[in-house]
Amino acid sequence: MRVEFTIEGPPVGKARPRVTRTGTFNPPKSDQYEKLVRYTAINSFNGCFELDVPLDVKIVAYFEIPKSWSKKRKTRCLANQELPIKTPDADNIAKIILDGMNPDKKRNKQLKKMVELMRGIYRDDRQVTKLAVVKRYAERPRVEVRIKRDMGD
Repeated sequence: MRVEFTIEGPPVGKARPRVTRTGTFNPPKSDQYEKLVRYTAINSFNGCFELDVPLDVKIVAYFEIPKSWSKKRKTRCLANQELPIKTPDADNIAKIILDGMNPDKKRNKQLKKMVELMRGIYRDDRQVTKLAVVKRYAERPRVEVRIKRDMGD
């Protein structure tokens, strides 16, 4: 089984959680992007990977080429001769994409346990045994995600 989907728009990295007197929470930008990832993933895949299946995930983040750059430099970027060494970091891109594919859960105070609000692609991102994150330039900014069962090659 193989799942592929694209999140349109510039790549966003996972921001550090904010800690207050009342608790810990994700910044709104990270939270919204995770919801966009979850929504896009669920709409492209009408199922869920089983609990004990190891997964291979490849994430390709495409950044927009700055408009101020020369035609020569833009051509080099599109030919992958110049790569984006800018924020967000590859590990933060991976964190937000993997967390976005988890089920959305919230603590229910009456039941004193976590309750699933929206399903995800898999039960937990600990199933990911192989991960590749690639950063490239392109005309249209986006993030492409491919998930398949890891066969241990």
